[in-house]
Amino acid sequence: MTNTIVLSKNNKPWYRFPLVWMLVAIPFSAVIMGVVMVWLAVDTNDGLVVDDYYKQGLEINRVIERDKKAAELGISAVIVFDNSARIIKTKFDKGSLVTFPERLQVQLQHATRANSDISIWLDHGIDNQYIGYLDHTITEGIWYFQISGSTDTGDGWRVDARSRVGPKNVIHLQSDYE
Repeated sequence: MTNTIVLSKNNKPWYRFPLVWMLVAIPFSAVIMGVVMVWLAVDTNDGLVVDDYYKQGLEINRVIERDKKAAELGISAVIVFDNSARIIKTKFDKGSLVTFPERLQVQLQHATRANSDISIWLDHGIDNQYIGYLDHTITEGIWYFQISGSTDTGDGWRVDARSRVGPKNVIHLQSDYE
């Protein structure tokens, strides 16, 4: 009699079974995704979280006073700009201010990305006209516009508005307090 060795299908090495690779792939992918999530959490900046929330809470009272002062003075503005030309023109209604300010500070704050915020100065032109230039175009989306200044007595005022930015824009700014 001769001894013959019969190889069956079950005598394959372990790495030849697809089920083994599937069982190894699931935990391996979880480890890879965990490493990616830790890397994203450490590397990215969450601009919406404020470290000095107490100081910002105290600042709210000053902001409200500036809005009230603008409403008392009757200050308002209309910003007109073509995003592709990167020129901002403003018609400024000085209300009961004695003279037009030489310059106006305009702050543009993106609704969700703090690193996109822009602050520019507008120079006084003829009558109630002010003009300024942007370094780059503004991305489309929701932006907060704010014009601020001070009166002759040293009190500050502020007018602001929230608007969607598109290719051509007209934004009306005034104080919410009356």
